[in-house]
Amino acid sequence: MAGKNWAQAGKILEKLSELAPAVPEVQGNLGVAYYSENRVFEAAKAFERALKLNPNMLRARAMLGLCYAELGRNREAISLLAPVFRRPPDEQLGRLVGLDLQRSYAALQEYGKATAIADELLKRYPSDPEILFYSSRLHADTSYQLMKQLMARSPDSLWSHYATAEVHESLQRYDLAITEYRKVLELDPGLPGIHFRLGRAILQSSKDPKAINAAVHEFESELALSPDNSDADYEIGEIYRQRGQFEIALEHFSRAVHHHPDFAQARIGMASVLLSQGKAQEALPHLLEAVRADPQNEVAHFRLAAAYKILRDVHNQRREMAIFEELHSARANNGLASAVGSGIPQVTPQRIEASSTQP
Repeated sequence: MAGKNWAQAGKILEKLSELAPAVPEVQGNLGVAYYSENRVFEAAKAFERALKLNPNMLRARAMLGLCYAELGRNREAISLLAPVFRRPPDEQLGRLVGLDLQRSYAALQEYGKATAIADELLKRYPSDPEILFYSSRLHADTSYQLMKQLMARSPDSLWSHYATAEVHESLQRYDLAITEYRKVLELDPGLPGIHFRLGRAILQSSKDPKAINAAVHEFESELALSPDNSDADYEIGEIYRQRGQFEIALEHFSRAVHHHPDFAQARIGMASVLLSQGKAQEALPHLLEAVRADPQNEVAHFRLAAAYKILRDVHNQRREMAIFEELHSARANNGLASAVGSGIPQVTPQRIEASSTQP
């Protein structure tokens, strides 16, 4: 067993079980050997025998719970695993117990309890990749089940159309998303956020000037309903910035920052306009705030390097370029994770234009 030669250990423990059938530790060790060979059904039987001989074997109870979970006996698994998870005998067993307890609750569609276990696991093991994976999958499954309930119970409601629009948008089916957002507006023209969502979908669907003008109209309609919608102000500002209409862009970026001081993208947009106007000293505080609010934003570091170059601060320029290159390389190497995690972007991200030269 110490050498993890489970097959050989199992054979010896089977013989020992025949010679000493009333020794609970023998049955417990036999269960561990079987479990480690993925012989889960036989492992469960061994742990059951061990607990019949000694009901106080905490590890055997935990291991039997793991077996029941893997065999789909979820209610029985929960009854054994929940007490152990509250006070695990060691970190590794607590981790295994938590993962199977979460799966058992989810299998019974008790998503609230499953989520509570997932949250506790994340607190205990914040960097564990398996726990991160199963937690994210749990949230996705929960969202899917709730969406099914919404569609089944109220398929023609405003909220069903809203949800359908967001699904289409996340899948980049922008024409279908636009149709669904417009259905939402027909049902409730004054619902906050919908004009913004519609504008974003239009903006994503086409770069034709007519489409961009239509998007601006929706963003302006959003601001008429919700004057402090920083996202709408930012989108209008970014459109005018790209058109070279800097004064209008600054007006909207300024409002976005006024209502949302930690809005990194709006800070970058504002700084980009100021840099285009040769006002590096004015751009600098906005870029420093953007980096503070979003340290992983590569565009903020790139623009900051550009500002330092104009201001002839070579030391800080080199430092910011080094940070930018590190972030840019990491992002390029992490393309798969970015694709998997992509959803509906809240705003149009600031990008480094192809015409930009290295600061």
